[in-house]
Amino acid sequence: MTDITSPRISVGMILGNDTDRHIEHDRIKTVALRGNNDANLLISLIDDPTIVWSRVQLTPSYFRKRISHNLSGFDVLWNLISDADQHPKVLAVADRLTEGFAGATIDAPSQILGTRRHQVAARLQGIRGVTMPKTLLLRFPNRERLTRQIEQAAFRFPAILRVAGEHNGHVLGLIDGIDGASPIFGDRQREYYLTEFVDVRAADGLYRKSRFFVVGDQIIVRQHIAAPHWNIHGASSRAYMVQHKTLLEEARSLLTGQFAALPLATQQALEGIRGAMKMDYFGIDACIGPDGSLTVFEANATMNFNPAFRNPATQYNRAAVSPMIEATRRLLELRVSERRRG
Repeated sequence: MTDITSPRISVGMILGNDTDRHIEHDRIKTVALRGNNDANLLISLIDDPTIVWSRVQLTPSYFRKRISHNLSGFDVLWNLISDADQHPKVLAVADRLTEGFAGATIDAPSQILGTRRHQVAARLQGIRGVTMPKTLLLRFPNRERLTRQIEQAAFRFPAILRVAGEHNGHVLGLIDGIDGASPIFGDRQREYYLTEFVDVRAADGLYRKSRFFVVGDQIIVRQHIAAPHWNIHGASSRAYMVQHKTLLEEARSLLTGQFAALPLATQQALEGIRGAMKMDYFGIDACIGPDGSLTVFEANATMNFNPAFRNPATQYNRAAVSPMIEATRRLLELRVSERRRG
């Protein structure tokens, strides 16, 4: 519990996407919300009847509809629309809707619009203890344009090619040069990212990835996984880790120890990222090096905490739930308190 008191906090959870046309007000019902995060689940887990939330769903055509949301009753607006690649239209609607809002705003739409992969890669350059691979945004890709971008950025291969807006390990492949990108040449419908590949394979031949959540002034360790292949994510690592007890113990130690148990260099690197991002709520996927430095794969708000843990072999992940809920409560109370004092 924090020592900040508040009589009541009413939270409006802004959500939506660029494809839905129907506005649903019932917070119990779900809609296709790819590109929104699940911070609402964390608020639902706060055992405090004075913190209540309501759904503020938006669509690209929101301002042409007959119904609208009344924001005057909210103390804070929390924007869950987190992917500027997938939902630029509805983020622009959210940005317009929140203009002039008198309360506090968490992850303002204008902030999210600046967190595309290539923007974050540029923002995190030069932070001590942090390596962030260069990322190029490819629009209307062709050989000449890509060659020019690579030369101007001093970009190095091999590189990971992916469709903009794709997550969860969905990539087009690891390519060794410009010829590897030839299948996308001439595509005028989609945008792509090309990211320098950094081989973070450890001495034991394994790749590791840790997920951290920044929640206000707190940093929570959410996940630590390992696998023998570079394209590592939760689903692809589970089967491997359960066969190796030492990896489970490694992950358990990190999750139960949380931020205080991290190497000092890792703590400082994470704080550097938190300061550079200037956001209230986002996630970081990175590999912790032998010296405690971080190689960052991505940092943005398009990460889910997923507080339901069903795998019996990885129940140590539950160690992140309590500090995450408390950090969420603290973030809400601090932002509302600051606004009321102001």
